[in-house]
Amino acid sequence: MIRHFIACIGILLGFQAPAWGHIVMDMVHHNPGEAPTRSAYLDPGYLGSIGYDAKVFFLFDAAQFGIDWNDFDPGIFEPGTPAAEWVQVHADSITAGYDAAKKAGLDVYCMLDMLVLPRTLVEKRSDLITDSDGKIDISRPYTQLCIRHMIRSMFERFPQLDGLVIRTGETYLHDAPYHVGNHPVRRGMDDHITLINLLRDEVCDRLDKRLIYRTWDMGQLHTIPHHYLAVTDSIEPHDNLYFSIKHTATDFWRMGIQAYSPSVDTFDTYWLDESGKYGMPFNPCLGKGRHKQIVEVQCQREYEGKGAHPNYVAHGVIDGYSELGSQPGLKSLSDLDATGMLHGVWTWSRGGGWGGPYIPNEFWIDLNARVMAMWANNPSLTEEECFNRVALAKGVPSDKLADFRRLCLLTEDGVLKGQYSAYGGTYVNWTRDDSMTGDAFTGGYIDAIVRNGDADKYIAEKDEAVETWREIERLAAAISLPDEADNEFVKVSATYGRIKYEILATAWRMMVRDRENRLTGREIDREAMKRDAERYNELWQEWQALKDDHQCCPTLYRGISDFFGHDVGLNATVTAISRHHR
Repeated sequence: MIRHFIACIGILLGFQAPAWGHIVMDMVHHNPGEAPTRSAYLDPGYLGSIGYDAKVFFLFDAAQFGIDWNDFDPGIFEPGTPAAEWVQVHADSITAGYDAAKKAGLDVYCMLDMLVLPRTLVEKRSDLITDSDGKIDISRPYTQLCIRHMIRSMFERFPQLDGLVIRTGETYLHDAPYHVGNHPVRRGMDDHITLINLLRDEVCDRLDKRLIYRTWDMGQLHTIPHHYLAVTDSIEPHDNLYFSIKHTATDFWRMGIQAYSPSVDTFDTYWLDESGKYGMPFNPCLGKGRHKQIVEVQCQREYEGKGAHPNYVAHGVIDGYSELGSQPGLKSLSDLDATGMLHGVWTWSRGGGWGGPYIPNEFWIDLNARVMAMWANNPSLTEEECFNRVALAKGVPSDKLADFRRLCLLTEDGVLKGQYSAYGGTYVNWTRDDSMTGDAFTGGYIDAIVRNGDADKYIAEKDEAVETWREIERLAAAISLPDEADNEFVKVSATYGRIKYEILATAWRMMVRDRENRLTGREIDREAMKRDAERYNELWQEWQALKDDHQCCPTLYRGISDFFGHDVGLNATVTAISRHHR
């Protein structure tokens, strides 16, 4: 009831359909292979009430999984087989979802991986579909025939569709047991051009529907302008054709890894400023070329807590993060909007990444998504104006609005210094999802810090982050919200964040001092190391107690890191360092 009341207030405060004629859409990104995420953002009515005009259905609700191919080859999903039954079940579910979105007045899009085709079809016609490596090959005429048939069948079977969102680069088949697929780019950027022209012909021209082509390929098309322009300049613009690009140069990170040289074609290398500090810039492909662009914004940042603690990202996305101050060119969505090339905003309200933390309350996610939607509807509003309206609609008392804004803006600094570094040079994946990585991965980066004589300042920075999180925790404790569930969650999640970042700071200090001793021979303060090891364990106990005492507490991080196939994590590293320096 409270949520619907707040939604009504949101409408009165200015959440209306986009006045500028561009796309404002949202998607819940379910964890592949897991049970679907439970979220208010799956409700089309709620999306419409807070300013969205379109819903993007996730990969396994894509129309491609609800077509039976019988008019192409009846043997692909032979009637009466488990595969045919699977398709029918999906078709019924997809229809219900699309109908609900249309009933709520939303445009309907589905995101689908390319290239993905029925397994039986690929096996049956492998000589006409695949290359010498057994991969689906978009350059082959028969493959193109299959893709054209698939596109036409999708729109015929599901007339609710207003357009498609095409994903390449990664191919998820976790919930698609009767399909196979792979990245379409096998010989270089020309494969992108072949695929886009085919889709443009079928979707934009023949069907007069919208085609949104994601540039995310974990590398060249998404990140490096000369590749982006080589592809997009080869495609004739169309009113129904958009390119969708993350606002960050690679994944949704605050800081990067290496310096960039325009002559180097790697996706994780980019911007080095005049002081030698390197970071993650605003995506340099945005604002370039001849085509309409849509910007992707992750509201539940997978590298930064996933909404388990305060993490306000809308300010940095709309107006630019502090670390981008000396970056040349565009730094924010406001900058991009001023160029006239911004034609839509696509939020991922939930998801991205894998696993946890799992959150029982969407308060922080909702704040990010609603501010982004309000600004996207009316970019003449400032970010702060949008923030204030949304905060008031969420029940923040007017006399606490300034404190709440300070809390939210402090999270920018607390995340940057606590997890990355304002100085650059740290390993972004030392925490991602709910894993915490030890020095098996971070060691090389710490070695560079030590060799440069920067150990003390990097340790001090993590301590500054802890103090920032203590201030966030204090501010949260002093704010009362009318919804008791939100009220408790805001306080618990702020404490959750403080504990998390104090764990990271404590482990960081131990890892840096250990590497310093090994590399330079600097004597270890064994008493300080012992205190840190004890404090590390105390913090984990405090974290577990927070979880035990509050049902609204998100699931905790794990002191292991198995994301990259290694069962090595922060707990093992801290234990080994502690034992070594007893």
